[in-house]
Amino acid sequence: MSNTLWQSAAQTIVNAGQVPIPVNDTLLQLVQTIMDEKEAEFIQIFTKALNHDEISQKSHLEPTRLNDMLNGLMTKGVITGIPSKSSGEVIYRLMPPIPGLFEFTLMRGETGAKEKKLANLFHQLFGELSNMVQGNYDLAMEMFKTARPITRVVPIHQQIDQKIDNIIPHEDIFQIIDKFDTIAVAYCYCRHERELLGHACQVTQEKENCLFFGQTARFVVDYKFGRLISKDQAHAIIEKAKTDGLVHKSFHIRQDIEKDEFAICNCCKCCCGTFQLYYNGASPMHTYTSFLAQCDKDACTGCGLCEEKCPMEAIFLQDETACVHEVKCIGCGVCVEHCPVEAIQLKRTGMREAFVPPGKRAVG
Repeated sequence: MSNTLWQSAAQTIVNAGQVPIPVNDTLLQLVQTIMDEKEAEFIQIFTKALNHDEISQKSHLEPTRLNDMLNGLMTKGVITGIPSKSSGEVIYRLMPPIPGLFEFTLMRGETGAKEKKLANLFHQLFGELSNMVQGNYDLAMEMFKTARPITRVVPIHQQIDQKIDNIIPHEDIFQIIDKFDTIAVAYCYCRHERELLGHACQVTQEKENCLFFGQTARFVVDYKFGRLISKDQAHAIIEKAKTDGLVHKSFHIRQDIEKDEFAICNCCKCCCGTFQLYYNGASPMHTYTSFLAQCDKDACTGCGLCEEKCPMEAIFLQDETACVHEVKCIGCGVCVEHCPVEAIQLKRTGMREAFVPPGKRAVG
């Protein structure tokens, strides 16, 4: 088949998300590495989420072939099939490059030639995205502002518990976990990609610490992207993430923070995809958050540990005292957790969007 097939398939995948990934040779190689021609043709029916009957009508495949196609694509992480919470009907969605294909293709922690190739292609693609954004910086930032944040920062548990009364359930990561009877854990795809590229994480040695909940967890387990764990095991993962200085980021159904969480990632500055895209100039750090760090200047000893640990580089020392760059702060609480004299606290701001543009590179 002609290159037009792969171009159309790649464009359909990009259209499924909101990150403006360039449809170029790198993306075409990615798509061709993940799926075959019949699958590339089939996925083009996904201009929106579909139920089984709608897919049957659009694809004209007989039932056995259709089910084989769907199962094959779900095994590869190209589409998901997850029951609707309201109706119980399975809804199938095409995964965009990120978040989507990047995560699912690397979530099993496999280290074969295919996974190494995918890691290199994704790395190259994100570099090309950075060049595209930097070349159209002002226009790109205006476009990013219109998009809904993909994640919500959940502050470190004990810091909120110690400092603020009347904790709201969505602010308490253990309460989030305890809402769900089905919990799965999978490899951190971001950390795994960096390892495949020869760059081990500088913050933690933990690799299996991405959590999934409810029907999404069931999908992750059924298609062998991860494994079931207990609530106590999930709590232990969060405790270790807190000690290591990782940022808890939750993902909500249809990116609506009024709806349930379906996943929580524990992110580091050196590996996390959203941090990497931000620091490489490819996208802003755009997230929901409810808190802001504040420093008690009288208590601060100027040790600089908070400046070192802050994943957003939002803390700096001035006259040997920690100062918070409020525009850059995402309220994660990592600084609070690691301050040896408890000079930093989290102030509740109410739910807000933190939008931090990436650095703008000089042209020419």
